[in-house]
Amino acid sequence: MDRTTFEQTAARLRPLIFRIGRDYFGSADDAEDVAQETLVQLWQYCEQLDESRNVEALAVRVAKNCCVNLKRRQHLTLVRGGEHLQADALLHPSPHEEVEQRESVTALDEALQQLQPRERQLFEMRQMEGLSTEEIAEQTGIPKASVQSMVAMARRKLLNEMKRRKEL
Repeated sequence: MDRTTFEQTAARLRPLIFRIGRDYFGSADDAEDVAQETLVQLWQYCEQLDESRNVEALAVRVAKNCCVNLKRRQHLTLVRGGEHLQADALLHPSPHEEVEQRESVTALDEALQQLQPRERQLFEMRQMEGLSTEEIAEQTGIPKASVQSMVAMARRKLLNEMKRRKEL
């Protein structure tokens, strides 16, 4: 599919993708994030998309995966001090807990930025997109053992950075 055709298709699919995100999260902000992420992912592969295939079905699948990935990223803030927060606390966090959650997200984002680009890419593919090591190796052309090693190293670096920040 050429870029012009993709842009037309994306404009047609955007309301559907947005609706999937809104139905999943109940939030227009999160739905907008899902719509943008979905369209970015589809854009990256637009030249490989075959117009004869059902692009709408692919967009729905990618949007649902983006919803799950966004939810996972949001849940990264749920672990604090090795203890999982109670579901009720997540649904009705106190202002103090909301600030702590935002600070945790900021700290994690900053720690992710300190990773090497390839480490970050592989870590995000594994942890946030939920891809298997085999899938990552296939998509990137990196041997499976190297993917495992680099993801483990990225995880260690993030944990060490988060521990260091907690001590400050």
